[in-house]
Amino acid sequence: HADPHPGNILLTPEGKMALLDFGMVVRIEPELRYKLVRLMLAMSSGRGSDVEVVGEETLAHLAWSEGDLFVQPADGVDRLLCNGSPLVASQWLRDGDRLTAGETRIVVRLDGEEARLEVESIARYRATAEHQTGSVEPDAETLWIRPAEYTPRPIAARVSRRRRGRWLSLLWIVAAALLVVAASWLWTATSLRIEVEPTADRVAVSGASPVLHWGSRYLLRPGTYRLVAARDGYRTLEVDLEVGEVSGETRSFQLEPLPGRLAVVVEPQVAATVVIDGEPAGETPLEPLELSPGEHAVEIRAPGYQPFSAIASVGLAGALTTLTAELAVDAAPVSFASRPAGATVKVDGREVGRTPVTHSVAAGGRRIDWLLSGYKPQSRRIDVVAGQPLELPPVELAPADGNLLVDSEPRGASVTIEGEYRGSTPLELELEPGREIELGLSKAGHEPRTERVRVAAGESTMLSLELAPIYGRVEVSAEPAAAELWIDGERRGAANQVLELPVRPHEIEVRLSGYRTERRQVTPSAGLVQRVVVELESEADVAAARTPEVARTAAGQELRLLSGGRYRLGASRREPGRRANEAFREVELGRRFYLATREVTNREFREFQPGHLSGKHRSVSLETDHHPAVRVSWEDAARYCNWLSERDSLPPAYVRRDGRLVLAQPVTTGYRLPTEAEWARAARFPEGAALKYPWGSSLPIPAGAGNFGDADAESVLGLTLPGYRDGWPGTSPPEEFPPNALGLHGLGDNVSEWVNDLYSIYGVGSPLMRDPTGPTEGREHVIRGASWMDTAATQLRLSYRDHGDGPRPDVGFRIARYAE
Repeated sequence: HADPHPGNILLTPEGKMALLDFGMVVRIEPELRYKLVRLMLAMSSGRGSDVEVVGEETLAHLAWSEGDLFVQPADGVDRLLCNGSPLVASQWLRDGDRLTAGETRIVVRLDGEEARLEVESIARYRATAEHQTGSVEPDAETLWIRPAEYTPRPIAARVSRRRRGRWLSLLWIVAAALLVVAASWLWTATSLRIEVEPTADRVAVSGASPVLHWGSRYLLRPGTYRLVAARDGYRTLEVDLEVGEVSGETRSFQLEPLPGRLAVVVEPQVAATVVIDGEPAGETPLEPLELSPGEHAVEIRAPGYQPFSAIASVGLAGALTTLTAELAVDAAPVSFASRPAGATVKVDGREVGRTPVTHSVAAGGRRIDWLLSGYKPQSRRIDVVAGQPLELPPVELAPADGNLLVDSEPRGASVTIEGEYRGSTPLELELEPGREIELGLSKAGHEPRTERVRVAAGESTMLSLELAPIYGRVEVSAEPAAAELWIDGERRGAANQVLELPVRPHEIEVRLSGYRTERRQVTPSAGLVQRVVVELESEADVAAARTPEVARTAAGQELRLLSGGRYRLGASRREPGRRANEAFREVELGRRFYLATREVTNREFREFQPGHLSGKHRSVSLETDHHPAVRVSWEDAARYCNWLSERDSLPPAYVRRDGRLVLAQPVTTGYRLPTEAEWARAARFPEGAALKYPWGSSLPIPAGAGNFGDADAESVLGLTLPGYRDGWPGTSPPEEFPPNALGLHGLGDNVSEWVNDLYSIYGVGSPLMRDPTGPTEGREHVIRGASWMDTAATQLRLSYRDHGDGPRPDVGFRIARYAE
């Protein structure tokens, strides 16, 4: 047909031609070569689908080489494009490269060692019959052509002759660029001199920039380089070389010589410790040691031999030096003898033979012992010099002492030998054999005893003697008659009796339950009667002596001793004026306590706090020295108690905890505020029965009952108790009114009083409390007793409970403490 076919074909060595079409993927086998051919002219044979190829044009060759795919254009062909540029020389193909010939584009796909060609577009061949009889598709299987012989040229040689002129131009350009680079390098290079001692056989400097050198002078740009210098017999030097911008510098380096070897030989061949230059090197036999060239101090030490030392000269680069050490024995022969012969000889505790004997002894100071049964051991020290024999003179052995074991009944007797004290029985003695000696025994309360004894050499003799006691008479009289007698810790029956006791010191005790034990020391005398009279004191009498009924402080305040008991605090619900915080509760006081007979006065409190002011209330002054101190906070009252305890050498009752004063636990015998239970015991139960008011159990208030809010205070208080007058518009002296049955003033009148307890409301049916000191939590403290400002009958009751947390003109305090 006259029209050329627009497609390409792929020809294999087998001569089979395949027409590339849309979507076709062809795999390129590594062991085959391919030729890319373009059809120029095809003629129809008139037999339907038969087509004869009249002309073709070879465009390029494809093949694998050393694991990569390349394409080489046919000679004189420039119509094949690779990635849009004419293919004029051999070229390696990469994944995604595109080969274009006319209307056909082939995309190269590479995956490892596998290659595929993907056809993206193609113009189909259409025969003349398409116009005459319809579309006729040629059968590619019927198209045969002749195979083309092909051998690929080396890639380097596959350069198009048309491009050689361009390469020459490129070479000129590259040469000019190199000249510019060389000139720039020379302009910025630095001159550096490198010296190596001793002179190296080989010196090399390498880095990122070129290095020029002549002799020991190097020309290089600033930066970091690697210097390597080598010389036979020395360690190769490898260091980093920092080159700066300063030219003309000199850098010096020192080569380290390779170590030599030292072999140490010891004669005789014994295990010896080798020390070189003061450092342990091991024990012989040793492999040759690597040492730096030069002289080294060698020391060799072996047990039983004298130390060896020498200087060894070690050569370079593995040269072997042998040092032979001949060790001398560090001992000498020593001859030992004794009279009589046959004694065992020990050197430093190690047995070496029996006399007469000669033995090699290590040099130095040595302890020698001669031992022979029946004779006293002999010891001495000798000095042995290595290599110098020593003959010791015979040792004269003296007979051994005899042993005497002395015991007595009773034991503890003093023992004397020829009148010299040697100890107390039981006792072991070493005595001169064969000689009779005088042994004496004595013990207090016993007859002394003397014996003559003799002991044999090297033998033990047992001697046990009984001492006869000496008695004296002791008569004991005791009251009460029921008392018991104890002698030296042993019970002997009734205290009233006559005893025969050994003549020595004895401790006599007279005991009786409920009474203090009495002790006496007595030493009976032979022929005499000693009388011991004892009168026991009851513990109550002793306690009473320690705790008087009345005690006084250093400030002169008087306190009365009060006993405890069980009491019921609070008031009945039916009692007029009874308040909700007065519920009944049972308390028991087991510890006796002291309570002041009156409140602390202004004068007494100012000794502690000189600036204190009780002040005045309206027109009434409260500052009189001998009136109760008021406007005192609870904490100031507690601090006063501690101050007074210190003056009287008592332990403080209060300690500071969490920023406030609280009672120490356990409670001490120092001064403190009375507990609420103690205050109620003293105020309500002076004679056992409970009082309702300070004067009794009923109203009206009898004359002289106390200082209350009466008609005399009308100008200050406004309201007053009707029909009562006490003569004091404010506070009064504490002892102005009669005391209660216990001798205590002001309980329930004059000023109300701080007590120790924190304020709390107790419920009905509270459990029994023993020696209560109040709650541990709370902000306010309890205030008990009426004052000069109280004008209501309910406040005059002794069960009335008030509380507060700050100073008031009607509140003072009194002190208390435990008796023991």
